[in-house]
Amino acid sequence: MLSGYELIIALFMVWLGATVMGSVGFGMGLVVSPVLLLLVEPQMVVVVVNAEIGLLTMLVLARNWRHVNLKAALWMSIGGVAAAPIGVLLLGSASPGTLRIAVSMVVLALAGLMVFDIQLPGVRRRFAGPVFGFLSSLSVTALSIGGPLAAIYALAQGWPPRTVRASLALYFLTYEITAFALYAWTGLIHRGTLANVAVLAPGLALGFGLGTFLATRMDQRAFRRVALTVIIGGSLVLMVREVARF
Repeated sequence: MLSGYELIIALFMVWLGATVMGSVGFGMGLVVSPVLLLLVEPQMVVVVVNAEIGLLTMLVLARNWRHVNLKAALWMSIGGVAAAPIGVLLLGSASPGTLRIAVSMVVLALAGLMVFDIQLPGVRRRFAGPVFGFLSSLSVTALSIGGPLAAIYALAQGWPPRTVRASLALYFLTYEITAFALYAWTGLIHRGTLANVAVLAPGLALGFGLGTFLATRMDQRAFRRVALTVIIGGSLVLMVREVARF
């Protein structure tokens, strides 16, 4: 269980990650996971971060549920639920460093297209929702990152900020519940995991409050700019960190 200076660092990172996710609807894993990996074992990081994301999405959805694009969120959720079992299996068997680099490169390539206002091929077709939902869920359940893949899909739809946050929250919550059940079934959740989730919850609540306040101060253009900054900055930091470890 986290304690002492490790708990203080973890609480600060959860607060920061919750602030980011509370304001733009994603990005907590990108902020929290790289630091927590220095404090506890990788499998626990993935499970704890996903549990905190699940709790945060409940708060975001409770505040913004009227703005959900239900059809799009459900299409993404179909792909997300299908990917969750595969992600849980990868968590116990794959090389996380290699996978994180691969995900970061894909995210950066897609974000680069959006920066230059290049329309992603097929991103508004019906099949795109399940595809992006599948890839994002696979990355998050196995590595605790991947939310930017879903965010790129949502941003490409041209939705208002509250619709992006609400629709992503419903999608994240759907597959997080599935993933958490699978974590429990495969023995990845134990008393220490739940204790760490509980002691980090105050940072989550404070970050959500600040993130919600910041969200009300952003128009659509500012929201898109901040979201792309989180996607690109977080992915670059993660990729550089993993490359340096090889």
